[in-house]
Amino acid sequence: MVDIHVIANYVSFIGTVCGLFSRVPQVYQTYTTKSAKDLSTKTLSINITANSCFLFYSIVNGQYPIMLNCLSVITLESSLVYMKKNFKDIKKSSSGLSLVEMIDSEN
Repeated sequence: MVDIHVIANYVSFIGTVCGLFSRVPQVYQTYTTKSAKDLSTKTLSINITANSCFLFYSIVNGQYPIMLNCLSVITLESSLVYMKKNFKDIKKSSSGLSLVEMIDSEN
């Protein structure tokens, strides 16, 4: 008979991998487009706070898969906050000009 704790460890590992990879596309898209206008800073901050709490819990209880997930989420969400703060709100076109520069150059 399979021990429920062994199953729980595998499920925890799968959840950790899914949690990590679910955030990577958003970070990649934000970085490549240099546009973070639509991201909610409040949501990102709540996610960082929640995962910091889970991180504390996982450290105290030696839950290493959860600890890995929390660290990766905190890192990825923090990078989104950084990009939101530092990227311009106006998304650039494929030509490299901002929409404002394109309108000004037509006049």
